[in-house]
Amino acid sequence: MDNACPAQSLARFLAPGITPNKPYLLSAEESHHLKDVLRLKAGKKIILLDLAGREFLGEILKITREGTLVKALTLLRREDPLFPQVIFLVPLLKKDWLSFLVEKAVELSVTEIVPVITERTVAKPKENLVKKLEKRALQSLKQCRRLWPLKINTPQSLAQVAEMDADLKIFAYEKEREKNLKEILKAPSAFKKILVLTGPEGGFSEKEAAFLCEKGFIPTCLGQYILRAETAAMYLMSIIHFMFFLQKS
Repeated sequence: MDNACPAQSLARFLAPGITPNKPYLLSAEESHHLKDVLRLKAGKKIILLDLAGREFLGEILKITREGTLVKALTLLRREDPLFPQVIFLVPLLKKDWLSFLVEKAVELSVTEIVPVITERTVAKPKENLVKKLEKRALQSLKQCRRLWPLKINTPQSLAQVAEMDADLKIFAYEKEREKNLKEILKAPSAFKKILVLTGPEGGFSEKEAAFLCEKGFIPTCLGQYILRAETAAMYLMSIIHFMFFLQKS
């Protein structure tokens, strides 16, 4: 990789809290990727992300066994915090589907992910779940050029997330036949904070659906077919992204 390459082609590294023109020590993981995977050398130009909306052109100052010292040279790009705030309440899922949804949430401008435990949840939260999801989210952030990280919460019960406040609260419900997203999202500029809830394998029970309605959630139909849990979540992420972000660009 040549120093004269356009910034878009340079390798990207996480450097939370970095400030221009001051030496910065990369984390052990980022340093390993730089020197052992990409085999970059001192003097090479790189991209550094401060995880607070700024992207810098940087330079590798020194590589040692103890770590990699870099420096931010100039600001390349600044990104405002994502607006509106979109919080997805997603089910704990079997296999690696939750990690997959976290990756897509980063790409589709979701602000925050909250794993939810419901009546029909089969998967159990593992001790290292949040750290695993945070790692997947940061990998996705580097790949898609997003500058604000996705917040990952610890798993919560349906009763807990039902108490969250927002301008709009919707949940996917296969038994809903009247309300659809076109109707619910007809005035997108009115919403500053949005909660979107999708169910586990088997969906929500009638008791849960009634409870959610009592708590201000609006049930929405996702079409004539029954969608898999991961499909429903990604479908809603895509629609929300189109309505609130893509049409502004």
